[in-house]
Amino acid sequence: MFERLKQGIRVAAVALPIAIGGMSVAEADGLKIAMILPGPISDNDWNSVGYNGLQAAAKALGAEVAYSENVTDADAERILRDYASRGYGLVFAHSFSFGDAALNVAEDFPDTVFMAGTAKELAPNLGTYSNPDYQGAYLAGMLGAGASKSKTIGWVGGMPAPNMLANLHAYEAGAKEMVPDAKVLHTFIGSWFDPPKAKEAAIAQVEQGADVLSAQGVGVIDAALAKNVLALGAMTDQNHLGPKVVLTSVLWDLGPLVTAVGKAVEDKSWKSENWAYGIAEGSVKLADFHGLDANVPPEVLKAVQAKFDAIKSGAFTVPLDTSNAE
Repeated sequence: MFERLKQGIRVAAVALPIAIGGMSVAEADGLKIAMILPGPISDNDWNSVGYNGLQAAAKALGAEVAYSENVTDADAERILRDYASRGYGLVFAHSFSFGDAALNVAEDFPDTVFMAGTAKELAPNLGTYSNPDYQGAYLAGMLGAGASKSKTIGWVGGMPAPNMLANLHAYEAGAKEMVPDAKVLHTFIGSWFDPPKAKEAAIAQVEQGADVLSAQGVGVIDAALAKNVLALGAMTDQNHLGPKVVLTSVLWDLGPLVTAVGKAVEDKSWKSENWAYGIAEGSVKLADFHGLDANVPPEVLKAVQAKFDAIKSGAFTVPLDTSNAE
């Protein structure tokens, strides 16, 4: 492993990849897959999930993979175009805000398949993939409200994109199912990656009475540590960021989806549609409690497990609500 720091942008390679000109590339034959990410792959959050999914697909398919991290919206189209021009047959734009850039580039590279996270518009060679972690957010809401002593819980996210709104509303719905008079505070900080601002917003919610926080952005767990309240992690198992406060995390394993899309491209069965892998597919689940389940009443844990099983079997469908938050 090695790391290079240049102008505040972190470029790293682990296992298969080597770093070349700010992009990590793995040498292999067959399908070439690239991914651009809006933040650092070390964030233990959205970008880590994308990177881990890419690496899982590389192993499963024997594919050559490349990635670019810390990509701004202004640079997204240029970098997508570069990957397409270099023969990458499948390119992931791993951010809701990259949708327009992917649409523009897809038109000029009809033989390249593009996948944009929660895209607003599709094209014959541009599909989308949603993050159904809202299913896990429902469970997190149940846990948060059930563990709260104040009946007030918090949620801090980046921007009001559809997937984030779905997460928020599901979190609220789960909380209300468990504790009908629970109060759910929410804040969008206006950035996908601004740890100090996320921490500040979370502390403000604690000062308003929240004693459990949903960490939908890096920095929220820091606030939970500072204020000694419980936190619910997101995307990856974030307990190591706060072993005494991170109750559990809603995990999202993107590996099965990236692998399935890659296989479909290889066998020419790929279709421009919304790909979503959630609880039923084993991609969304709750992380280990690391002993902190002692903070949750047994009846709440039992109810959460029952709800998880119901979602997995199809007996219960978590409402998908992407309406604007009040």
